[in-house]
Amino acid sequence: MLQPGVVIGCAMKTRQSRTKLETSSPEAVESNFPSARYFQVHFEYLHETISELKQQVNQANQQIAELQRQLQAHSLGEMPTVNYVGDTKPAGNLRRS
Repeated sequence: MLQPGVVIGCAMKTRQSRTKLETSSPEAVESNFPSARYFQVHFEYLHETISELKQQVNQANQQIAELQRQLQAHSLGEMPTVNYVGDTKPAGNLRRS
């Protein structure tokens, strides 16, 4: 009869695998694991992805700050200008006539 929460065969397989690795030569053990280059490539990819995400977050924060300035200027009745990343000239009057 099986008891709840007991997994049969898993612990035995792990024990066999561990014993096999412990008695194997260093070359055999190394062949069972990815190379250092494998990890280097993946860490470089993660680093590039994180850098791109940081840039996107900074751009989004700049746009949010600009929109907040526009909203505040609009609520005060001023004439705001629109400056998005890469756009340096005023977009014009946003007030309704």
